[in-house]
Amino acid sequence: MSFVKTFTRFSAITAFILVALPSCGFHLRGSGGDSSFAQRLYIQGPGAGSSFVAVFGSALTAVGGSLVTTPAESTGVVHLYRATFLRQPITLSRTGRATGFDLSYRIIYDVRTPKGEVLQSRREFEVKRDYFNDQSLPLAQQEEEGQISAALANEAAQSLLRRVVNQLRKMPEPEPEPAKLPEGKS
Repeated sequence: MSFVKTFTRFSAITAFILVALPSCGFHLRGSGGDSSFAQRLYIQGPGAGSSFVAVFGSALTAVGGSLVTTPAESTGVVHLYRATFLRQPITLSRTGRATGFDLSYRIIYDVRTPKGEVLQSRREFEVKRDYFNDQSLPLAQQEEEGQISAALANEAAQSLLRRVVNQLRKMPEPEPEPAKLPEGKS
């Protein structure tokens, strides 16, 4: 009987938390809590042809934005200089084979207006993970490393998206054009 009472209390508390959190304004990151988000971004530069752009596009779509095909359609331009996955050995086994690796995803970018004005100068950031591969199951280790690489790309895309959106939110609103008077009237 004690288990049933405890489970019932736990269920009631959990239900209360699930109902109360959204009503107080709490939103999980990436859950669409910002309904005003409608970013249309354009990617250009040497890194625009990389596989990272697809991951970035997925992260952008998940929060309600979209990648566009021309700068004129965009609310901002991400000039992507480089998006690379790096794998560097950091430890060796007794036989001299690399067993520990430093896996990282390095992004170099800047943010511009659709007209080409630089909003944020060239920046660089990197997401990293350490990885141990003892070579006992090479196929499984290769699959695990691939999953870590995909997770790093996703983390880098989300980080880049947050940085770009924060910079675009700082951008001043365009001034409205003055009203034109009909011809012949001063």
